[in-house]
Amino acid sequence: MDTATVTSLVKERLGIKTAARDTYLTAISDGVIKELEDEKGLVLDGANSYHLLFVVDYATWRYQSRDKDTGMPRHLQYRLHSLYIHVGSSRLRVDAIKIVTVLPDIPVAYTVYVLPDSSKQMYIDGVWALVSLVDGTWVVVV
Repeated sequence: MDTATVTSLVKERLGIKTAARDTYLTAISDGVIKELEDEKGLVLDGANSYHLLFVVDYATWRYQSRDKDTGMPRHLQYRLHSLYIHVGSSRLRVDAIKIVTVLPDIPVAYTVYVLPDSSKQMYIDGVWALVSLVDGTWVVVV
């Protein structure tokens, strides 16, 4: 994914016409792309307009909410979950695996919960997702 294109589109969305904030906006764009690819395990395609616009919207939200304690907006959560489903995800960070009878009301981050039916779920960005261990790597089940 091309950071320059993302930064340019973020500036357009924010109505910024000068280069005064380019360094900061580029750092946010780089960080968002890195997070989605490395931490979330998504394979982003810069030629796919859905992927590109999601990254732009996510980076824009990051810029606009830099001083706020609010969580990610629902529309971004749903779109991220859709990317997990349609693109698939690999390299999920998993710190713990817990065997439970029901999913907890307050899940622990980076934890896979194994249910009595042997299904495995993980709470990712506000949404429960089915996950599986494939060749030693945790992935979201598509």
